[in-house]
Formats: sequence, structure tokens, C-alpha cells
Amino acid sequence: MAAFRNHGGMMPQEDEISQLMGEALELFRSGHLDRARRSSERAIEMCRELTAAEPGDPQHGRVLASLLYNHATVLNRMDRRPAALVAILESCRLYEQLVPLDRLAFKPLHADALTRAGTTLAALGRAEEAVAYQRSAVAAYESLPVNGVVERGLPRALALLAASHDANDQPEQAISAATEAVGRYEELHARDGLPVDGASYYALAARTLSRLHARRGDWGAATSADAVAVGIYRLLVEQDAPEYAEQLAAALADSATNLSAAGRPDEGVEQVRDAARLVHELNLRFPGRYAAAVSRIDAVLAAVRTSW
Repeated sequence: MAAFRNHGGMMPQEDEISQLMGEALELFRSGHLDRARRSSERAIEMCRELTAAEPGDPQHGRVLASLLYNHATVLNRMDRRPAALVAILESCRLYEQLVPLDRLAFKPLHADALTRAGTTLAALGRAEEAVAYQRSAVAAYESLPVNGVVERGLPRALALLAASHDANDQPEQAISAATEAVGRYEELHARDGLPVDGASYYALAARTLSRLHARRGDWGAATSADAVAVGIYRLLVEQDAPEYAEQLAAALADSATNLSAAGRPDEGVEQVRDAARLVHELNLRFPGRYAAAVSRIDAVLAAVRTSW
């Protein structure tokens, strides 16, 4: 889930905007998306009024950019992609205008907004434009001194760029971006453990690599990438996140197919069997919580046993 951005440091006359922002966040987290949207829209309207009244105050632009970013998050969750795109593109423009005021503060926010814009464009099927925005996001992160924000943001942008290149039928560029993303995530994983806020993007990059290598018949590279994706999703499922069972099942199915093509079908079956044991154990430990995961992984196991 895309996180809401905390705009912080509100001026006294912006107290109501801050309150609306907090309200929208709580409503979003509790799944009341339409109410979150209305609170967000009211906050944006009030911020525009402040901006019009005090056009020279950059604080209002900063707050408005953040509100629009968060509004796009709500709209994307509601599958209102065109409206989300309008909001995130305006957020991008505002952050770009703010960068000269404090590059180190606003450039990472601009890069993040560019990443989100690219993701929204990709969801709308506008792959070429998505590539352009993701490239801009990567370039923005690469222009910054390395810190925790950049270490997390750059591989995420690279993973999304790879997926957009793939959708735009640019396999060489997709492999390059995905390989770099996986490499950077591997470094973070080795140093700090699995990057929880980036795990799904880590797996996305690995699955993109697997798909691209499989198309070329490079089964060794494909199965290596599969092992990364399966390992990440297993860890997430095991760490009390059964909602990742669907992604784990898909990664297991792809891995089994690629292992079979590589002449190693028994490894694919054993990999799925091991995952099935895991979710059955978790469902015994937490009755009912992993029931859907058990059903989904068992279905994959039945399919691979039948096929091989």
C-alpha cells in the first residue's frame, strides 16, 4: 500500500487542514475510501484558498503537494486512475517548483511523486509515458547523496521502471533495470534484513527478471530469479502477512514451470510442497487466518503434480 505522506509543520491557520488530513488518513486505513476522498478534497480546497490568499508563501505549495499526493493514493485505491493521475501530476509539478528552495528536502519528495505518477500511468496502460516518469524518478534519486531515503527509493523506482520497460516491449532495458533493482535490494537485505517497505518491489523486480529470462529460454537465470521472488513471498507470508499468498502461489507456479523447462521438475514440485507445509502449519497455529493461503497453495501443488 502506498503510504500517506506526513506534511508536518502546519501553521496555525492551517489547523483545520491538518485535522482533515489526519481524518483522511484514519478513514483510508480503516477502508472508508469514499469518506477519505471527501476529507481529502476538502483539505485540498482549503489549501488552494490559502495559496490564493498568500501566493508568495512556499509553505502552502508544500502542503498542497503533499495533500495531492495523498489524494492520489486514495483515488488509486478506489481504482479511479484518471483522477488519481491528475492529482499526482499536479503534485509532481509543485514539488518540482519547490526543489530550488531546498534541494535535499524536496528532491526526494519529487522523485517519489514521479515514481507514483509512473505507476498510475502504467495502470492506465500508458507504458511509454510510465517509462518516462520512472526514468525521471531514477535520475532524481541518482542525483542525490546516498542516505536511507535514496537507498529505499532508488531500487523501488528501478523495479517499477523495469516493469514499465517490459510492458513497453523493451526487454534489454527491462533486464538492466530489474537486475540493478535486485542487486540493490540484495545489498539492503544482507545488511539490514528484508526491507519490509520494499519487499514487494524486490519481488516484483525478481519476477520481472524471471519472466524476461524465461522468454529467452535462459532457464538458469529464470530459476535464479524465481528463487528470490519465492523466498521473499514466503518470508512475508510467514511474517503474519497471509495476503501475500496469492503472489507466493503465482511465483511458485512460474518457478515450477521454469524448473521443469530446465530439466529439474522434481525441484519445482518439492518447492511447492514445502510452501504447502508452511501454510498448513501456520493455519494450525492461527486457525482460519491462513485458510485461503492453504487453498491457493494446495491448488498449485495439485497442478504441478498433475503436470509433472
